[in-house]
Amino acid sequence: MKSLRSVRSAVSVIICFALFCTLCSTWALLYQRVPDRGTTPPQSLGIATACKTTTTPYASLEDPTNITLGNPSPSSRTIPSKVWHSAPQANITENQREWTSSWTTTNPSFRQELLTDQSGSTFVREHFSSTRPDIVEVYEAIAIPILKADLLRYLIILAEGGVWSDLDVTCEKQIADWVPAEYQDHEIDMVVGLEFDLQWTAPGTHIFSQFSNWVFMARPSSRNLLVVVEAVIEKLREMTTTLGVGIEDLTLDLLYEDVVDTTGPKIMTVAILKGLGQLLGTVVDDRDFAGIKKPKLIGDVLIMPGNSFAARQNGFPVDQSEVLVTHHYEGSWKKADAEAKERKLQKTEKLQQDQTG
Repeated sequence: MKSLRSVRSAVSVIICFALFCTLCSTWALLYQRVPDRGTTPPQSLGIATACKTTTTPYASLEDPTNITLGNPSPSSRTIPSKVWHSAPQANITENQREWTSSWTTTNPSFRQELLTDQSGSTFVREHFSSTRPDIVEVYEAIAIPILKADLLRYLIILAEGGVWSDLDVTCEKQIADWVPAEYQDHEIDMVVGLEFDLQWTAPGTHIFSQFSNWVFMARPSSRNLLVVVEAVIEKLREMTTTLGVGIEDLTLDLLYEDVVDTTGPKIMTVAILKGLGQLLGTVVDDRDFAGIKKPKLIGDVLIMPGNSFAARQNGFPVDQSEVLVTHHYEGSWKKADAEAKERKLQKTEKLQQDQTG
């Protein structure tokens, strides 16, 4: 009897052990199929909160609907189907809700993300702290809102790729149709549009044309956006060194160059053209794209004509390819910038009066 009880006990133990192993194997298999995507950072607000769409904050960008620019290949060669925006807080205006909702209305498969000041800082720390702490240090030190907003947009798309749009921009045509058929099999790292389409003047002169930075799109780890970020960081350090102040002490009143030349579309334009020159081994300037009537690929940058992203700014030309977005020119930063310029002008005039008085 004792022997029989021992056998039964042993069988029970073996059965329990086998069931336990089966459960562990099943759990391990499920864990492999659903990899951890990390925790959503605090205050990361998706457009689901801000614009009443159906997006999850920090959603995965590994989506089969990604726009493939070039032959099918790893995700680093595609521009993700995601539109990014930023705002100081999540409570954007009704106009902004209407404008931003146009992106998902026109592109139903796309996701949207709205980063606030707080979630934007979290995003920058998460993506750059381990590899580029210098970028995080500069970004967090910036006290001027528009300078910080400019740098944030470059860092967002550099880190995860996708489409950047200001809150005051309406999407007029689905993004999948922005790239002409003739360029579908080419390597495209970034897509930009002309804000100012101006003719080249002479050797050694400043670049007159300017790409808009209210809308652009690029691949993750974009070569061109990295050049832009480096140029902005260098400009801020150069400016604060000249002024003898820290980046955290820089104000609009102290800027001796315009915002557009410091972090905005002009420095973005000059940096992209410089990067293209390095890529192609030749000078790239206004002569290469001034007056274009349709998109033109130079190196790995697709340049859209003025009508595409800035029809109003370019006089609504009728001989160019169609309008892709409409910019409503809300520009909340311009008031503070204009006031700072007025104060600087008054200070200069007073100094001149004191010198001649």
